[in-house]
Amino acid sequence: MTDDRTPCPRTTTPPAAPPTAAPTAPPGRPPARRLAIAGALLACAGFAPALTGATAAAQPSAAAPPSTATRSIAAAQPAAATQPSQAIRPAEPPARDGAPLDVLQLNLCHRDTAGCSTHEDTAVRSGIAAIQQREPDVVTLNEVCAHDITTMSRETGYRAEFTPELTADAAPVRCADGRGDHGIAVLTHRDLGALDGAVVERGFAAQDAGPARRVLLCAPFPALSACTAQLSDADPAIARQQCAELVRAAVDVGRPAVIGGDLNLTADADVRGCLPAEWSHAGDGAVQHVFADSGFAFVRSENLPVDGSSHPGLLAELAR
Repeated sequence: MTDDRTPCPRTTTPPAAPPTAAPTAPPGRPPARRLAIAGALLACAGFAPALTGATAAAQPSAAAPPSTATRSIAAAQPAAATQPSQAIRPAEPPARDGAPLDVLQLNLCHRDTAGCSTHEDTAVRSGIAAIQQREPDVVTLNEVCAHDITTMSRETGYRAEFTPELTADAAPVRCADGRGDHGIAVLTHRDLGALDGAVVERGFAAQDAGPARRVLLCAPFPALSACTAQLSDADPAIARQQCAELVRAAVDVGRPAVIGGDLNLTADADVRGCLPAEWSHAGDGAVQHVFADSGFAFVRSENLPVDGSSHPGLLAELAR
């Protein structure tokens, strides 16, 4: 277990990746897949090296920050000799219609509940490996700590947005073992560019009687908005209300939207009930789902093993 629990920087700029050979596409994925999506999204916005976003600091002993504080987190230098270098991507020709967009939903199970590896980073390492192997465009994360997001951003080169769950008195929920605040996050590939507007992060209007107040997070980029939440696991009626509010928040960003999350909804009628008629979704066969608005079509999905978590990873491939 790597112990690199330094405080999250308030603002940093991710370094350029070293000029190494481009990685081989993973099995089952055509080599042209990354070229097509990079062209589509770079043509919209271009590459922007600065990273800003909302996160809570992962200091073990610092006083919990106010829930409204805005922090910044960025992809830092990869740890020496631990992970393969990220290759510089060449300029791409304009993309054709139907270029893929991959969304990976992960629940890393980092909270004080039975079956979760709260004091280990097994699930974090497994998540990092999945991101490096599959190179999804968007990663949505639930039950994750601020320290975990710092590590994942640094070792994958992905940009990160994090927001903590809240207690009844609006203080951030804390992770065990000095991992900082507990919450939800969105990681995005460099090809999506920089943020293009204000990050939406707030508690749901409907809440169950549990100790934590559930929150939603939407990050706007030039080509799309990426949103996530973990909905109530105590009251299905509350979860349905939260699902509808999450979709409304994604729509209100005002651009094509994708949503990934542990929605704690299993019945197809419950899932469909919170979606506009023209939206579509893929699920892991249990409680995790990826939603997409009418600007996208689902091509395929698969479950990926995530060591140390009670949930698989849900990888959904979409086309525009």
